[in-house]
Amino acid sequence: MTSEHSAYPLHESTYYLIVRTAMHMKTALYRALHQADMGVTPEQWSVLCCLWEKEGLYLTEVTEKTGRDKYTISRIVNLLAKKGLVESRPDRGDKRRTNLYLTARGRELQEPLTRLVEEFTAKLFQDFSDQDIDYAKRLTKGILNNIDKLRL
Repeated sequence: MTSEHSAYPLHESTYYLIVRTAMHMKTALYRALHQADMGVTPEQWSVLCCLWEKEGLYLTEVTEKTGRDKYTISRIVNLLAKKGLVESRPDRGDKRRTNLYLTARGRELQEPLTRLVEEFTAKLFQDFSDQDIDYAKRLTKGILNNIDKLRL
């Protein structure tokens, strides 16, 4: 039994378009952060964002919030610590765990980094309505939810 496969142009693949867009967005943000001499990468920024929301998180909590694996987050946290932006402290209730906190330098970056990323995002979405942006968020959150359901 033979199966027929129709040609599927790559540029029409929803998966490909989303992945390519994400890669280009990350590269563009990296360039914007570098040009502004912020001294952090998009991945490091995402960890800082978690701690700006709530300090004292466990490494596993940052892993869950960012969607990255624990080894990648450990490496990012170590780099942020070397830069003097975060520090690990033993958990008061469980000495086997450590909590992540911002340093004064890490807190000082919140305003300029947030402003830069907001301006960057505004440029990316400048030709879209608020409804378009809300729809894009709903779609991407739905895709992430479906991926979680697959448990692949």
